[in-house]
Amino acid sequence: MASKLNLDVSEKLDITCKRGDTFNLGLLIKDSAGTAITLSTSSYEFLMQVRGRRGASGRERPLILGTASKGKSAVTNVGANNFTVTIDDSGNATFSASDTIMARIAPGRYVYDIQQIVDSVSTTILEGRFIVNDDISNLEV
Repeated sequence: MASKLNLDVSEKLDITCKRGDTFNLGLLIKDSAGTAITLSTSSYEFLMQVRGRRGASGRERPLILGTASKGKSAVTNVGANNFTVTIDDSGNATFSASDTIMARIAPGRYVYDIQQIVDSVSTTILEGRFIVNDDISNLEV
């Protein structure tokens, strides 16, 4: 008789990026046979959220990226909507935030996760640390 059931299928991936640099994260989404999924003709949506460490006071959410109706609250977190998640027929999902958005995120250590939503079923596919290193150059000189 089984004594454990683990429904957490997410993979761990730590991300380190630079404050003020354009952020682009590309994922190739495949089915269980290893074939790329045609995301644009499927009902796939994605949501990426970065927030302060679990247990930290305030649990700030400096970055939220999402497709279509997902992630709209990012506008209130960073004051602009220069963020996107694009999907294509080759199985690619690309999470992007402009240099302007990334300049507004304080350097530090955060946690993040990425959910894929298919036919109203949400599954966390990636999670880990999201580290923002400070930048010397500044576009707002």
